[in-house]
Amino acid sequence: MALFMARAPADVVERPRLRSDDPAADPEVALMLRVQRGDETAFPELFRRLAPRVHQYIRRLVGHEARAEEVTQDVFVQIYRFRDRWRPERRLATWVFTIATHLALNELRRPEHQLRVDLWDERRVPAGSVEGPPLADSRSPAPDEQVAGRQLLVALEAAVAALPPKQRAALLLSRVDGLAHRDVAAVLGSTEGAVKALLFRATQTLKDRLKDFL
Repeated sequence: MALFMARAPADVVERPRLRSDDPAADPEVALMLRVQRGDETAFPELFRRLAPRVHQYIRRLVGHEARAEEVTQDVFVQIYRFRDRWRPERRLATWVFTIATHLALNELRRPEHQLRVDLWDERRVPAGSVEGPPLADSRSPAPDEQVAGRQLLVALEAAVAALPPKQRAALLLSRVDGLAHRDVAAVLGSTEGAVKALLFRATQTLKDRLKDFL
């Protein structure tokens, strides 16, 4: 599809709400409904709005930039292919991230997959992107504070990348993308109790691995 020829620029990354409560009030849901009705202009716009967020999630889950781009494209191929299976009464976030998680976990199961931690690279992170280290604030932290913050960020990224896949997925969906426990459970095909257990183990592991920074 033509829309996959150009990647959405990082400086237009948005934090879409992905809520299906009120289709008329939710632009992403409204776009998805237009896609289902056969509006050919709606899907490229849906891709533009959602792809940065989905890509960020997948990159952190698979730990490899090039493969994350491939999986992200596969996600949107599946969204388009199975567009008629989504129903407005189902949260769009749950449906999109279920597809993304399924494909990403399949990628991690591939024998040739070698997990590589994609640490922040200032040369690749455009100004204004939601990814990467935060911009300096008005108090202008001292150089040693900047170095310490940078080291913590790198250590955190590495610690998250080292978590077991389902713990990593639960942590990213809950703490980064803001999904409720019930929605994370739906994405992972588990229960809320299981999600809480995954989050507890992931949090404890991160605390142990980052204790030198805390």
